[in-house]
Amino acid sequence: MKNWFDHILFHARAQPEKPALVMEDRVVTYGMLHLAIDHCAHRLVVLDIPRDGVVAVLIKNSIRHLTICLALFRIGVVTMSLEHSQSGIRDLRFSAVLADADAGMVLAPGNRIIEVTDAWFTDAAVARNGLPATFHDGAQICRHSLTSGATGAAKLVKHSVEAIGRRIPPFIDFNWNILLCLPGLSSIWGFTTATTVLATGRTLCFAASPHQAIRMIELFSIDFVMASTEQLLALTRVARKSGARVPSLQNIWVGGNVPSRALLEAAMMYLCRNILCRYAGSELGHMAQAPASEVLAHPGLVGQVIPEVEVGIFDSHGGKCPPGQIGMVKARLKDDPTGSLPPAWADLNDLGWMTADDRLYIVGRTTDLATDSPQGLSAPIMSVYEVEQILRLEWDTTDAAAVLIEDSDETTGTQIWIGMVEGKSASADKLATMLRMRGINIPVRLFEMRFIPRGTNGKVNRTELKSMMLKLASQAAQS
Repeated sequence: MKNWFDHILFHARAQPEKPALVMEDRVVTYGMLHLAIDHCAHRLVVLDIPRDGVVAVLIKNSIRHLTICLALFRIGVVTMSLEHSQSGIRDLRFSAVLADADAGMVLAPGNRIIEVTDAWFTDAAVARNGLPATFHDGAQICRHSLTSGATGAAKLVKHSVEAIGRRIPPFIDFNWNILLCLPGLSSIWGFTTATTVLATGRTLCFAASPHQAIRMIELFSIDFVMASTEQLLALTRVARKSGARVPSLQNIWVGGNVPSRALLEAAMMYLCRNILCRYAGSELGHMAQAPASEVLAHPGLVGQVIPEVEVGIFDSHGGKCPPGQIGMVKARLKDDPTGSLPPAWADLNDLGWMTADDRLYIVGRTTDLATDSPQGLSAPIMSVYEVEQILRLEWDTTDAAAVLIEDSDETTGTQIWIGMVEGKSASADKLATMLRMRGINIPVRLFEMRFIPRGTNGKVNRTELKSMMLKLASQAAQS
């Protein structure tokens, strides 16, 4: 078999009755998935889908979304996954967009929108012309990722057949059967996770909410979960408040923002003891990892850099920093056999430092700091992440975010100011006590807000948040 897609088709022939995709009460077997891919691929051939551009997929139903992506790969078309909630996609243009009925509300009128209906997934009367070969070689581009998780800026990152396929072999011998994928198919991590599950013959589950995810873990005895830091926080909060029991869950892999000590301790108590923290980027994928026990013992640690990747720490002048010195984190592949990635360093938009034995520590995202200069750090941004996650675990706030305030007109010295949406039950005194128990002795102040400003990728806009809270503090002082 030449690539990961061939592996999926092999399992469809070898175990057609085994569940491949599960969402709520819907179960699609490998045999059903193979037929659906085939039906959709023939429809796409009849529609003359262009092969010289990027074709987007915008379908809320995750099972149908993934099936359409696989059908596009079946006929050798480069694809990109979109989500209805993504900001900025209205300004993008694609060769075609395969979408559900709601797509016209979020996409620019100039796009060629092809609605995907129920008939696509049945054996309707479609011309049975011969389907072209899927992939000719490992260097062929089969997918683009759209946005940077660090900055939210739109950027196209190409991913070859080989680049996706190289993530599959380590999973083959793992002792797990059913995986719940939460990052979303528009992220390269979520998509490669989905294809890996199918290529190794396991069962892939999707959930639309943390409550649904917990119910599915209980109902289907799911033993593996992949989630972003925010999703892990939501799962932990639901499990804690509902008293759910999830003994089947044996492994959690978490990526995205660095998880705080409070979050990891709670997740290990209410969900699963075996949590692996992974550090990754859109361009290079997985770069470093560490078990939660090590992250708890070494605050700021994101993991041991994997052998395939080189990570460097650079100062503001572009020079490489020695071990232990804080600087800007960049990375590159040591060997790119497809030649699809540039040899230059990719800027990961994080500040951090490394030990002599290649253990990577992250101080915070440059977009979350008042300055991107390593010399400008006067207080640990990690304290901000800890405060936010404690607040959302302990109190029923709709949303919350924090910033460091230093020597403003409203305060002397460093404080952590926290904006909350519907967080009136929160207590600044109790929060300060909890922080002192974790070695954080920075005073805190709470602000009730109508909303938390966020960027196109859902991450907190801390510059705008700080401005809003300074204004609220000024109004309170005048009154």
